[in-house]
Parts: sequence; structure tokens; C-alpha cells
Amino acid sequence: MNQTKSFASKTFIGIEFGYLLSEWKQMFGKETIPKDIWAGLTVALVALPLNLALAIAAGVEPGVGVTTGIIAGVVAALFGGQRVAITGPAAAMAVVLIEIARNYGIDAIWLVCLIAGLLQLLAGVFKLGRFISFLPMPVIVGFANAIGVLVFFNALDDFLGLPAKQVAHAGQPQLAGLPFIPEFFVDMFDIWRRCLVHQEMNFYAIIIGTVGLLIAYLTPKVTKAVPGQLVAIFTATLLCSLLQFKVPVVRDIATIPNVLPLPGIPELAWNDFGVLFPTAITVFMLGSIESLLSASVADGMTGSARHHSNQELIGQGLANLVVPFFGGIPVTGVIARTAVNIRAGACTRLSGLVHSLALACLIFFLAKYAEQIPLAALASILMLTGIRLIEWDAMAQMWRSSRMESIVAFVTTLSSVAVDLTAGVFTGLVFACALFIRQIADVKIVPQGEQEANSVEATIPVCKFVRTYVVDGPLFFGAAERFIENILIVADVKVVILHMKAARVMDLTGVETLLSIKHQLERQGGKLVIAELPQQPLQLLERSGALEKIGRENVYHSYHSAVVSVNEQLLSSSCQGCEDKGGYAPKDCRLHNALLDESSPMARLIEAARGKTVPQNKSGLEWLFPVLSNEDVPETLRGTPLETLLRGQNLGLIDEHQAHGAALMIGMCIDFRNALSIPRDWAYIIRREGANMAEAEFAVALALSKGVRYMALIAHNNCAMANTAEHREQFINVLTKGFNWDADRAVEFFDNHSLSREIGNELDFVVEESGRIESLFPGLTVVPLLFRVEDSRLYLIYDWLVKNAPSYSKISKFNSRDTGEFSLPS
Repeated sequence: MNQTKSFASKTFIGIEFGYLLSEWKQMFGKETIPKDIWAGLTVALVALPLNLALAIAAGVEPGVGVTTGIIAGVVAALFGGQRVAITGPAAAMAVVLIEIARNYGIDAIWLVCLIAGLLQLLAGVFKLGRFISFLPMPVIVGFANAIGVLVFFNALDDFLGLPAKQVAHAGQPQLAGLPFIPEFFVDMFDIWRRCLVHQEMNFYAIIIGTVGLLIAYLTPKVTKAVPGQLVAIFTATLLCSLLQFKVPVVRDIATIPNVLPLPGIPELAWNDFGVLFPTAITVFMLGSIESLLSASVADGMTGSARHHSNQELIGQGLANLVVPFFGGIPVTGVIARTAVNIRAGACTRLSGLVHSLALACLIFFLAKYAEQIPLAALASILMLTGIRLIEWDAMAQMWRSSRMESIVAFVTTLSSVAVDLTAGVFTGLVFACALFIRQIADVKIVPQGEQEANSVEATIPVCKFVRTYVVDGPLFFGAAERFIENILIVADVKVVILHMKAARVMDLTGVETLLSIKHQLERQGGKLVIAELPQQPLQLLERSGALEKIGRENVYHSYHSAVVSVNEQLLSSSCQGCEDKGGYAPKDCRLHNALLDESSPMARLIEAARGKTVPQNKSGLEWLFPVLSNEDVPETLRGTPLETLLRGQNLGLIDEHQAHGAALMIGMCIDFRNALSIPRDWAYIIRREGANMAEAEFAVALALSKGVRYMALIAHNNCAMANTAEHREQFINVLTKGFNWDADRAVEFFDNHSLSREIGNELDFVVEESGRIESLFPGLTVVPLLFRVEDSRLYLIYDWLVKNAPSYSKISKFNSRDTGEFSLPS
């Protein structure tokens, strides 16, 4: 028992035996066997005429299609990755194979089949299943459209009743089309010549084909109990026999054997290996994509567990490796027959096996009758299939949403039809890559003055001679020239700050672009400063040596720090006197105007950068007032829950009689140092980074619904959210080394969340945030406070007192002083 479990959990050369063993066991369920048998019989009736038609469309004998469907159906049903998928000849594959059959013979088809099968097997073994489908949607749509067009027109000669073309036999390759003229146009010209010049059309065949086409199209609209293709083939054949129409039939091409051929070693066209290998790649890609797509469709229709993509490739690869030994052609998982199988009630892999067994029985008893099927009837089935292969809805949607992607799809279709499918896919990929490069090369470089008024960059005043550009998009070879053109068009610049938080990708061309900007600025007497550079570009600058050339001191983790540093450096050098009222400065300089504003935080930041204290006449928000006695509580707060909070925290006077339910809402930072002394069961406490209540409004409203009408919004000094960039390196190191995060993921996580949660100056923020909450909830009294971690006391803030308690005694005493340096009250 243990050995069985061990075997079931193992994988051998990529084959998931544990998964397959459990799938095989499910085939013998008493409830599912009748359903699977019925589904297998139903899909076999659909597959029989299709296999005959697709073999003829591929340029081989019709019996080969039936043999292929039987053998491949068994192998793929046993070893595939989707339990109810049906495998067999496909219309898309026939388009590729007919050119091989005409030009090189069936020996070449066998070689292509073996190569493609081996590639599929290797792709499954090496777990490449999810990468196979990494093709742009426009290329896939254009490819499908080309297949539909080719299937339709390749069936046109049989639909018109033209004399049957000779099929490919071993040792009998056909001549290719004329040099420099696409094969498709040669074929179309040949059909036109035979119809209009030589009058080879058979009007009886056209009647039979039209009847078959209409029946196949209309039957599903009337009933889905009977396959439309089967009804069309049966009706057309019966009509042709009753009316004695002389039209080409299957027997005119070749007889259909009623038994499977014995396996043998195929004769392969090794001499043409170099020419055929690209086509084998096309068959490999086409078969893999269509099989995985068919499996995905089956997932959606059954609602069962997702298919195993790698095992599906292994199953398809094994099928393509086996069928050449029976004289078969390449196969794929086919969507239409899989859908029929599911609608008929298929539950397990048994339905696929029954499908193959039923095909063998049908051909054993009906081979002679199948030879009487008119080629025009089979052609009508193929033409309807071709029409349905064209992605009409996808093209319409693409045209509405993206004209450029529609052009990629059209070019893929045109080149696939005019040249061949391999060239079509390659051309489509080239156009898709060009479009992708064009789109991502459209890097947005937004000057500071054009930013939104509420953006972080726009709220920080900078010198008139400093230009800030927000770089939104990757900096690589496709965007380099435009990047330089946008930045170096402004004259009289002393410093250019590149805010590059959104430039997550950079290549060596981007590195050279930054160095070029640096050198040109230096020639003009300016310099380059970079802020918030993501991890990948920063590492590239480091490895390339460009970081040393730009100067490590000119690269900042925080845009805020970069602006303060640049402003301070300019004020200490070329812009001396700007901060003085009597000094010279342009009237439109935002920095000069900010420095003249006594309430400006920029003045305090500049002075702090110089290591100075702030004079009283340049301060305001930093004036703090502790509550050290009962008399220090402002009159407007007495008798409110705020008085209870201040007395309990600062004086240690906790009134437990107050705890008759929540009376106060407290918004504060998550910092572990913020501990409050308050009555038990007395307050709702909302902890957020930096006491930032953004996205916590629902919690505030919930407290209001419980009757709370007062709120204390408490910031604290030395808050990590005041300047998140200072903690960037530690943050990333902890996630990568302590919690096994990928470095790029950790960097992206920090960069995506830090700036939106950064509060800047704690006092500025808590006053502004309290005003925002009061405006959002009129009737709620919000009092901003500062918690000093050094003494665990709460401090009243000057700005709030001036507005809400102008008669507060400490304000009057403080305002009467007009000299001296400011220091935090103790």
C-alpha cells in the first residue's frame, strides 16, 4: 500500500503518474460508464466525416484521417492533461500539411510529425506548458483568421466539383508554385482558370455542396441532439445517390481500408530536414496552442479542476510520436469535438477511448459506404469550419478598442495567407513587438508646473531655477531620444530633479541617457539630481559605474529630501539673499514666497538642514502646550471626554466612574510607544500609520453611530511615517532576509505604499487631518494632539488653540514674548 501511494505521488520523465493513475481509476465508476459510452459514440459520429474531410484537406488519403483519429485518440485520452478532450486531425493543421504534401510528399509529413511530437514531449517534461501560449492576442487572432481563410479556399475546388487533385504518396512529391508568387495566389488563379477558362465546374457538385453547407449551418439552430455535420453528409450523400448526380466522391481519390494498418517504420524525408524543420516548429506551436486552448475551453464547460498543461503537452507529443508508425498525420486537441463530447455527457477519459473504438467499428462496417460521400459535401463542412475559425467578434472588439492591434492582426493574416503560416506568425510577432516598444517608449515626462494641485510634488515649493520632472514609464532604448528632448528644452536651469519612482525598468541606453543629460547640464552650469529610483535601475547604475559618475550624493531615496537639500544648497550658494525680504529674488519663485511666509514648513526644513534653531517669528505649528495641572485644560474642553483624556494621561487622574460606555474616539499611530492611561471600556481607538485616517472613515462613522461626538487625533514625535524613505533600506532588508521576499517584490511593495502613507511634518499633518475629518463629519469635535515619546505626555497645539480657545492663558503669555529662540516646552 505504501509503495502504491509512493508511486502515485511520483513523476517520471515529466509524466505525472500520480495524477494519471487517479484519472484512470475514475474511468470505471458505475455512474459514469454509461455517460462516457454515449458521449464517445456521439463524438465518433461527428469525427468520422471530419476526419475524412481533413485528411483530404491535408492532401493525404481519406483513410489516413480515420486511422490518425483512432490512434491519436487512444494515446491522448490515456496520457493527456484534460480528461474529456478529444484529439484528432484539425483544420488548422491541414492548412500547414497540404503544402508539405504537395511539395515533399507524405514522407515529409511523417518527419514533421515526429519532430513536432518530440518538441511537445520535451516542452511538457521541462514544464514549459504555460509559456507556449505567450503569444500576443492580435497575432493569435490573425493566425486563426488566416487558418479560416485557407481552410475555406482550400476546400473551394472540391466544392466547385473540379477534378480531384492527386494526393501525396511516398516518393511522389509535387512541384511547388511559381517562383516569387505566393502559393495561395497560384492556387486561386488555378481555380479561376479551371472554372472560367476550361469550364471544369460541376454544377451538380455545387448543388450538393450548397445543400450540405445549409444543412450543417441550420441544423444546430433547430436541434442540438444530432450533429449538423453528420446530417449534412448523410443528406448530401443520399440526395446524390437518389438523383444519380455524377460528382467526384471519396472513392475517386482513394479507397478506405476497413481495418487499421499494422505499425511499421516510416520512411522519412531526411534529405529535406533543413527545409522542413521550420515547418515542424510551426506544427509544434500550432498543435500546442490549439491543444491547450481546447483544454481551457473544456475547463470552462465542465467547471471541473483546471487541466494540467504540461501533461497535456506530453499526451499530445506522445500521440504525434506514435501516429507516423501507423501512417498518420499530426494531431491536436480539437475544440469542436471536445465541446460535442462534453455536451453529450462525458465525465472521464473513457469517453475518448470509446470515441476511438467507435471510429474503428464505424469504419469497419461503413468503409464502402463512406467511399460514396461526395467531395463537395465534405468540402461544405470544411468551408463552414473555415468561416467559424475566423475571429469575427474578436476583430470587431479589437477594431473598437485598438486600431494598431487590429493592424497587427490584419498583417498576420495577410502574410500567413500570402506566404505561409510560419512567416505570418513571425511577421505578426515583429509587428506586435514594434507596437509594444512604441507603447512603452511613450514615457511621460511631466514638468512640475503641470502636475495636479494635490500631488506630493506640487505641494513642495522649489527654487525658480530648479526643474522637477516626474518620469512615468520605463527608460530604455525606445524612449531615450524623446527623454532627452523633453528635459533639455528649458533654459536657465541650475538643477534638474528627476522624480523616477515610476521608472521601474531601465537598460544601458537609459543609463547613457542619464549620463548625457548630466554632462549637458554641467556644460550649462547646472547639475542632475535623481530621486526615488526603483531597485532595478539603481542596481544597473551601480553595476555600470554610472552611479559614481552621477554622484551618490545626488541620488536620493526620497523626493522630499532631494528638494530640501537642493533648496538649501542653492540658498547657500548662487541664491544667497533669496530668503530675506530685502534680498533679490524673482517674484514668481515659489521657494522665495514660501520662505517669506512665517507659517511655511519649508523655512523650518531649510533651517534644520543647516543645523539651526527656528526663530519665534518663523514658527507656529511647532508651539506645543502641555497640560500639567487641572487649570491647564482649556475652558472649551472642560466637561468633555477630552478633559478626561488629558487628566488621565498627563496627571494620572483616571476617573473609572466615567466608564459607562464609549464616550471618545481616539485616532492614533500604530507605534508601540504610544500608551494611553484612560478609563477602561471608555473609548474607541483607531490605530493607523501616522494617525492617518484615510481609508478609516468607515470606522469613524461606526463610532459616531454609537453616539460618540468627540475625537482626539494624536500624532507623536519621531514618527516613522514622517519620512518613510529613511526606513526604506531596513524595510526591504527585513522582508527579503527575514521573510524570504523577492527583492524586487519588496522594493515594489515599499514604493507603492510608502509615499501614499507618508505624513511629512507631524504637526502640520495632524492639524490638517483633524480639519479634514471635521469637514467630513460636521458636528464631530476633533482635537489634534501631540504625544511626546520622551515623557508620554499629550500636548495641545498652538494652531488649534488660537482658533478654538483664543482666550487660553498660555497663548496670551506666549504671544507677549517677541524675542528669543523657540524650544519645546518641558
